[in-house]
Amino acid sequence: MTDLSPTQRRVLEAASRQPKPDIREHMLDIKSPAIRDKVLRSMLKHGLVIEDSDADGVAYIVSSAGFAAINAPAAAPTIKTRKEKPKPEQPVRNAKKDIIMGLLRSGATLAQIMGATGWQKHSVHGALANLKTKGGIVIASTKADSGERIYKIA
Repeated sequence: MTDLSPTQRRVLEAASRQPKPDIREHMLDIKSPAIRDKVLRSMLKHGLVIEDSDADGVAYIVSSAGFAAINAPAAAPTIKTRKEKPKPEQPVRNAKKDIIMGLLRSGATLAQIMGATGWQKHSVHGALANLKTKGGIVIASTKADSGERIYKIA
């Protein structure tokens, strides 16, 4: 059996009291990232914890050897079930870009685009420049009788 450091014992005991004996939350009490890493590597090396993937990334679960090292009864194994995520009816799209493109199809002033997106003038100018350079969209601007520019996809 492995001799546990006080830190390893504290982390394993705290995690063993949880429904899912994951040590990640309890490792955060160790201030130094270097020491935290050293403690984790040692526990993995001695088989006190095992890596397990979950929705939050990699989880470190107390193993049966870890429970034995702290003289605690082993937790009942948890059965993993994957929940099917409902598929969206339509793909998620860049809504602001779609708004701007819709306005540009019919022709819009800077003020109209600002009002529709909630952006400031310089942000709208940047978005239009981005559409031109990265999107390859040709945008024509004409000056209306009121003096405002009207932007439209050419």
